[in-house]
Amino acid sequence: MATSRIRFTKASQVFETYPDLVDLVPEPQGEMEPETYLAELRKQDPAFAALAYFAHVLPKRESVWWAHQCVVGLQANLSSVETNIMRLAEAWVRDGDEESREAVQKVTDPMKPDTAPVWVGLAAVWSSGSLSPNPDYRVETPDDLTAKAVHTAVLIAVGQVGPTERKIAIDRCLDAGLMFARGDSMPPVRLGGTSGAEVLGTVDGGG
Repeated sequence: MATSRIRFTKASQVFETYPDLVDLVPEPQGEMEPETYLAELRKQDPAFAALAYFAHVLPKRESVWWAHQCVVGLQANLSSVETNIMRLAEAWVRDGDEESREAVQKVTDPMKPDTAPVWVGLAAVWSSGSLSPNPDYRVETPDDLTAKAVHTAVLIAVGQVGPTERKIAIDRCLDAGLMFARGDSMPPVRLGGTSGAEVLGTVDGGG
């Protein structure tokens, strides 16, 4: 039986860990599992609160991988720099070490944070390390920055599709994320066809 990748056993624990989330997502009324609450949030149209909530429920590497797959599936014609950022972010998801994180940082630091791939890169960069460029003056990275960057990346990617396809894009991202959260490999995110019909098993996240 596959092991869940969701970090929490109760929906309320997500808000206890990330207090700022309440600015985007209403707190659950009563105790329930995170997946149950996600299903409630998905009833909203558009389900933007569900995207924000899901960005916070997985460990950092798994969350970045979810954003990576949403962006790859929803955005075509990435620039060579954006493609490189995504490649390096994928390497960080796979390896999870400081060397791969710094490799992502090297290419994202000069970039203007206005595209989904850059925010995927920032999500990896902000997983640890210092916010200060001065090695003698360390500023610890707030624990919620990766989740916030993941959320931003997915929102931008969803915003790039046409208005009539936006609900489908949100559903595809959440369907793929849930399959991954339940312990399976991450399926590709596609607007056409059936979500999850083909499975990518090359990167399963780490922890």
